[in-house]
Amino acid sequence: LLEDDRVTHLARVPVSGGPVERLVEGRRVISDFSAGPRGKIAVLASASAQPAEIFAVEGNRLRKITGQNDKWLSEVRLAPVEEIGFKSKDGTDIHGFMVKPIDYRPGQRYPTILRIHGGPVWQFYNDFANFDWQLLAANGYVVVAANPRGSSGRGEKFSTAIWADWGNKDGQDVLAAVDFAVA
Repeated sequence: LLEDDRVTHLARVPVSGGPVERLVEGRRVISDFSAGPRGKIAVLASASAQPAEIFAVEGNRLRKITGQNDKWLSEVRLAPVEEIGFKSKDGTDIHGFMVKPIDYRPGQRYPTILRIHGGPVWQFYNDFANFDWQLLAANGYVVVAANPRGSSGRGEKFSTAIWADWGNKDGQDVLAAVDFAVA
């Protein structure tokens, strides 16, 4: 599993060395996989609006096998989860997510919640694990979730940018997320 900026892909590396080959990409999270005979692979995958289901890997595409959440998804309205990007105080590009209430109207003010993840080496992903975002949006809140410096998925330099300096650059980054949401 290859963690990248807000996603996790399925990838392989030749035993003899060489470049990483991404088998399955997309704005989703592959959270588990199982390899079978003759190269068959099944994965557990989710996306912002799709709880985890099992898929067969066919070429570079996924074929859905299970539908445990289909009935429930047909009965609920989910707020769109938007990928956002903005500059921090020092110009560093920061990425994250914003979820607005389902009946959001531009120009109207909404109570907003800034979600900060633990770690420091972790990140918010394009998966359905953050169901609280949907619950908050359904109750009229805007949710802002940033992946500040110290987060994973953007390389070692980004992850170690707060080494022995917690709360400084990462603090500026999450405050820049709030400024982005207000703007």
